[in-house]
Amino acid sequence: MNRTAWALAVVLVGCGDDGGVTGAITDNGTGSNTDVTTTDTTTTTHGASMSATEEPTVGGTMGQTESQGTSEDTTTTPPTSTTTESMTGTTTMGVDTTTGPDTTTTTDTTTTDTTTTTDTTTTSTSTTDDTSTTTDSTTGEDPGPCACPDIEVPLDDGIFVLSDDSELWKYYPETNSFTMLGSFNCGGMTSTFSMAVDRLGFAWVMFNTPAGEIWKIDVTDPNNCIDPGYNPNQQGIGYFGMAFVSNSQFDQCDRMYGNSFDGFGGFSEGPGIGDFLSVDPDSLLIDIISPTDFNGAEMTGTGDGRVFSFGGVPSKLVERDKLTGAVVDTFPLQNLPLTNAFAFAFFGGDFYFFTESANPLVSKVTHLDYDDSDMDGQQQLTTINNNAPIRIVGAGVSTCAPFAPM
Repeated sequence: MNRTAWALAVVLVGCGDDGGVTGAITDNGTGSNTDVTTTDTTTTTHGASMSATEEPTVGGTMGQTESQGTSEDTTTTPPTSTTTESMTGTTTMGVDTTTGPDTTTTTDTTTTDTTTTTDTTTTSTSTTDDTSTTTDSTTGEDPGPCACPDIEVPLDDGIFVLSDDSELWKYYPETNSFTMLGSFNCGGMTSTFSMAVDRLGFAWVMFNTPAGEIWKIDVTDPNNCIDPGYNPNQQGIGYFGMAFVSNSQFDQCDRMYGNSFDGFGGFSEGPGIGDFLSVDPDSLLIDIISPTDFNGAEMTGTGDGRVFSFGGVPSKLVERDKLTGAVVDTFPLQNLPLTNAFAFAFFGGDFYFFTESANPLVSKVTHLDYDDSDMDGQQQLTTINNNAPIRIVGAGVSTCAPFAPM
């Protein structure tokens, strides 16, 4: 999510951020002073999911130039445990940083199914070994209507992140590294606000100008911009943080959910000042599910049908019921304030938060051990990379990504 001064009616000043997380995480922690008094602890999660009929391009290239960045932080975890962690992050920057001309592609983008079928005829002593796997595999099992595609840029090994100047990158939690996928120019729109990634291989990008405009980006070829036909400002909703969420653990088809932002002033918290919404995958019409206490929050979803929001003053992680908007669980993030640009995503049982670093031109990465994978009884919040290569305003993880602890 990106709060830009020129796109709003008021010049804004972001929250201070010293580039590290050093506070305790408690069940009822309080954060920095704010002009907003929270009277209702119910927080609304927004996510958005829209199904696409186009297939992502099978192909694309990613150039690589290595550079290293080191971050250190000390996180005190409740009630008495303190951990110190030092991590080194790797940035892999693509060599193709040229923004091409307007490459608006019509709504119907046709790609060729490149699945190769090998038929091996064997005699009495021969064996057939088929190790390839694709969505169109002929193993005798129906992959279902929402199977994950086999594309060159996998959807299940990392988090897609969006820069404030129309670059699509990928963050790999396992190696704490970034890779640039490419830049894009969709009909002259370059100032980005938020992003969600569907399970078909498209990043749905919301732009600042025109306010709330959404286009689809092919993750294998970011220059392939597609206008899905979404009409902004429905029911008074302009901007919203968004994410795709599976319908359930057993129904993998996804839908977009979101949390509204009015575009004025800073991100804030108060009774009923925002809306939790979804977007119909066929009509692309907004359905307001319930009021929320967040004016501006980012969303993430999981492959087993859960939806979370990151917002509030002080900030907090909130799980919400997709059908009613009711709060399922609230996790205070005491020392991780919202900044002018922020995003987050769920991957492999944990959360990864992207907020402005001490240098507001780039972001830092903070990891929440939500599943307590180290089995120490703590859910540590740790800054693992102080210098991302970009200022991140959106993060999207496909529902094809793992949701079980890794």
